[in-house]
Amino acid sequence: MNLTNAQVKAIKCPDEKKTTKLFDGNGLYLLINKTGSKLWRMRFKYTGKHQELALGKYPTTSLSEARELSKGARKLLDQGINPAKERRERKTKMTSVEMQFKTVALSWWAVQQDSWSDGYAAKVEKWLTEESASICDKPIDQIKVSDITQIMLELKKAGHPKKAPPILSVLNRVFGYALGKELTETNPAQNLPLKDIIGRLPRVKHRAAITESNELSKLINDIDSNLAVDFCSIEALKLIPRVFLRPGEVRNLRWEYVYFDEKLICIPSVDMKMERDHLVPLADQVVEQLKNLKRHTGYSTYLFPNQKSADKPISKNVLTNRLRELGYPADIMSAHGFRSTASTILHEHEWSHDYIEMQLSHIIGTSSSRPYNRAKYLKQRREMMQFWADFLDELKMP
Repeated sequence: MNLTNAQVKAIKCPDEKKTTKLFDGNGLYLLINKTGSKLWRMRFKYTGKHQELALGKYPTTSLSEARELSKGARKLLDQGINPAKERRERKTKMTSVEMQFKTVALSWWAVQQDSWSDGYAAKVEKWLTEESASICDKPIDQIKVSDITQIMLELKKAGHPKKAPPILSVLNRVFGYALGKELTETNPAQNLPLKDIIGRLPRVKHRAAITESNELSKLINDIDSNLAVDFCSIEALKLIPRVFLRPGEVRNLRWEYVYFDEKLICIPSVDMKMERDHLVPLADQVVEQLKNLKRHTGYSTYLFPNQKSADKPISKNVLTNRLRELGYPADIMSAHGFRSTASTILHEHEWSHDYIEMQLSHIIGTSSSRPYNRAKYLKQRREMMQFWADFLDELKMP
């Protein structure tokens, strides 16, 4: 029986074994190590001898991608060509410059730059050529975890630890690109325990925000267990940590923006700071909250109507006031700070910088591509927002 994505994602190596295998058919299987790594392998027979071909590492190489790579290898076998030997010969023919990290990284950068602003493209290029200079001349298939670790440590030493998460995310994508091109069999930037290497990131100073998990746990518990008389304001405070919107955007949410079947909030440009339409994928927990909320405030245009007039939203400072009432002063937490909280922790969990920035409604496209970017990374952002909601629920557990 063929594997499913759910099986591949859930499988773990039994405690009593060092490795275990999950077979998909036609020689393709997933090798699961006790360490948690999952490696795609294809077993085949050539000139009467059994051999194996490495096809990448999950999840960088997905189940469907592994099947395509396996299919390509089978075609070579049908032509009497050993796919393992063909790969070695192809690599040998490549020049040393073509195999250098810098060459491969800039090739990836060239593919991506049209989807970025000019400023962000220049920043990523600098990350790849200057911040990662220590590995630029190395063959990409010879770069080790220790090399990536050293880059992260140098960033901390130079006083730029906040650069580490986005740079690590970019390096992870470059190695994913190289895996797809069969230029390497490993991704040394994947699952790097960044927090253990450089420590926790410094607290954001320009917007007071809690970024420590134990402090965030207390905050979320305080918010979700609050029984304030003003139902709308406390419900708005429950929502804002889970959608990454600015306080004004939450305050002005209208029911016409909520699409329950699609699990989306679609905010038109007129209500967004950056004057662009914005899609907000909703976790299951948020959908349930909004369904319950509509039973109470569905009479109004707004999700959170003003107590004095249903034709107006709650007042401007109500979220900040609720935080103060819960015991969080201005130098500890702000209503706007939930965005910094989410960004910092999601970067620590190695979610893509682009996914996070898009969810925060920050500009990451060129002037020509921005009108088409409303749904960019929507599938990945759905997964990220569900992860974040589950993460907050876990923090609430005793």
